[in-house]
Amino acid sequence: MESWSAFADWHTHTHYSDGKGTIAANALAGRDRQLRQVAITDHGPASLGLGLKEPVPTLSKMRAEIDAWNASEQQPLLLLGAETNLISRQGDLDLPRKLLKGLDLVIASLHPLVRPLTWQDGASMLLPNIVQRYTRLRSRQLRNTNTKAMVEAVYRNPVSFVAHPGLWIDIDTEELANACVRRNTALEINCQHTDILFDYVAVAMPTGVDFVINSDAHSPAQVGQLAAGLHLAQRLQLSPERVRNIEQKG
Repeated sequence: MESWSAFADWHTHTHYSDGKGTIAANALAGRDRQLRQVAITDHGPASLGLGLKEPVPTLSKMRAEIDAWNASEQQPLLLLGAETNLISRQGDLDLPRKLLKGLDLVIASLHPLVRPLTWQDGASMLLPNIVQRYTRLRSRQLRNTNTKAMVEAVYRNPVSFVAHPGLWIDIDTEELANACVRRNTALEINCQHTDILFDYVAVAMPTGVDFVINSDAHSPAQVGQLAAGLHLAQRLQLSPERVRNIEQKG
């Protein structure tokens, strides 16, 4: 992908959740890699053992750090986001809508190890997803439940993109991608998991959905490391016009 250039990495983590670095360290890493934008997107509070603690004051503190960096007019521009968790069959995310509206971008993720909204959600979706994650058991009903929940999340919330669709969780990728097209929501090519996500990206491509390529960095050294995602896009002959954080050189 020598003619492609990434100008942004919109999925990075810091010590505010399960990352190892600070906001400033991620910014400096992005500057070293000549990025124009870096998003700080720590895990929502439902992530077991690693999500944002006390989201309101924590996000406020993070916003202050980001605003101070941006006021210095250094590159890259920092964005405040969150990798929110799907916590119900109805598409609820683990941050209230008021907080979502105050973010620069919102990532929706379906992870197995999260606190559900209700015990019914845990019993019918999240617990079965944990079982499925570690066994070969597959259920068409669970696949339909997962897909409906994620589609509802895209319709009900201001989701910028869906993180690593299909990672560990069985969904109907085509149905989700079609919903994303209608809502102008992108799907992520996650550079930490390209070996797993190849088939999901291939299935989504014919729908016309847009993509983003992100590092999912959990340390500053990983910020802007997008080569694996670019290579996957090359293998699939994905048009650069459909990747929102990529530009063509020359």
